[in-house]
Amino acid sequence: MSPLGPRRLCPERRNRNVRKPGHRRGYTLIEVALAVFLMGMAVLTFSALYPTAAKSSRMSGNYAQATSAVQHKIDQLRAVGYGRLSYSELRSAGVIDASPNAAPFRFEAVDGLAQDLPAPVGTISLTGAGTDVVAATVRLQWGAGSLKPMGGVHEVTVLIPNE
Repeated sequence: MSPLGPRRLCPERRNRNVRKPGHRRGYTLIEVALAVFLMGMAVLTFSALYPTAAKSSRMSGNYAQATSAVQHKIDQLRAVGYGRLSYSELRSAGVIDASPNAAPFRFEAVDGLAQDLPAPVGTISLTGAGTDVVAATVRLQWGAGSLKPMGGVHEVTVLIPNE
């Protein structure tokens, strides 16, 4: 016992566990149903957007790989130079595949494009663009063309002068 006498609780503290009318503990069925509905909508939205995002990511990655491969091929053609733009010279430099031995030349196997792109077809076309200038068109197509949505084409033409 305390020196001031028995300790008494005020009525508000003594009855704090007593329920007052209109004050309920817990959640109602409507609140739970609304929460489940909102969570379901969030899951459905995520599951609908995820495949589209994954497909876009693959397409972007394929295009980046193709762009890099075409730029690499153009750099190789520039390094070979104007005077060596023949089948035998390009083949010995490791720029083109062994087959076909006439233009347009192919370069899928020599660069291992099948590891990075689905069904790649890389071609190099060489045409005269005036005296002492050759236009080299490097084209890389991947996928099955227009029927396959993951396909695409990247083509670049560069002039290689006789220096």
